[in-house]
Amino acid sequence: MDKLISKETEYELAKLGLYQIFGGSVGVIVIIWSIYKDSFLTVLTVSIYSFILFFFAYSIFCGILCLKTKSNALRHSLTNQILQVFSFAIMGFSFKYIAGLYFTIGLDLTDDIKFDFGAGVSNFAFNINKEKERLEIDFNLIAFAVIYWIDKLMKKVKEEETVRQTSSIGET
Repeated sequence: MDKLISKETEYELAKLGLYQIFGGSVGVIVIIWSIYKDSFLTVLTVSIYSFILFFFAYSIFCGILCLKTKSNALRHSLTNQILQVFSFAIMGFSFKYIAGLYFTIGLDLTDDIKFDFGAGVSNFAFNINKEKERLEIDFNLIAFAVIYWIDKLMKKVKEEETVRQTSSIGET
């Protein structure tokens, strides 16, 4: 992607990169604060904190790739955002990962059919064999919007690269 994209596209990539770095950094700060506040650290809790840190570090990594306009930046960013679109809890297993802003619309089917809304900055939840009766799914509208943005950027980058390569045919 280097040198084959316009300044406007580079600017869009930089905005995406800064957003991902911001979201990942907030998550890392929250986790480090949790480790600091946790007076009883075991190998298991350190392993869990490390697992969570991996996700937020991945967001920071994606942001850095965007800032450096690396060719794989958008592919990694897309993966990062796909992980953030849905969060769920079913049969004692739950997963929620959000690095950045979120606005969620959810459906809680645990006791009744209830619609939930949520908003905030960077969140992570991962449970195994906890609240087995809980059944819910959330959809992160901001992550969905970022995926749409990434898709548009991918198309724009591909188009700009094609135009530049085509116009360079015959040049020495």
